[in-house]
Amino acid sequence: MGDVAKDLASGTVGGAAQLIVGHPFDTIKVKLQSQPVPLPGQPPKYAGAMDAVKQTLAAEGPRGLYKGMGAPLATVAAFNALLFTVRGQMESFLRSEPGVPLTVNQQVIAGAGAGVAVSFLACPTELIKC
Repeated sequence: MGDVAKDLASGTVGGAAQLIVGHPFDTIKVKLQSQPVPLPGQPPKYAGAMDAVKQTLAAEGPRGLYKGMGAPLATVAAFNALLFTVRGQMESFLRSEPGVPLTVNQQVIAGAGAGVAVSFLACPTELIKC
């Protein structure tokens, strides 16, 4: 049971780290995608990604890059915790003896099993997000 707790903790921390690093990029992407179409002869609101970063920082400060991070933080932590846990359990199931490394085929099966498990959580939430 200790391995499951490690997998859950590692997945949660890894998911949170992933979001903390990646969310500002997602914020800027959304700002660029959702900016209003400029009137003829007018420049767009953002000249590019760096301009969007500069304007966001000037108007909202660094917190503006992390706006709306609460819900994704809860879901990405859960996704990664589930992913790590299922992957660890699949490894235990597929391993012939304790401590023996998995073959490449076993690694593929363990990863695919974990991916399938997470897809039941990720697909509906990503569909709503999109």
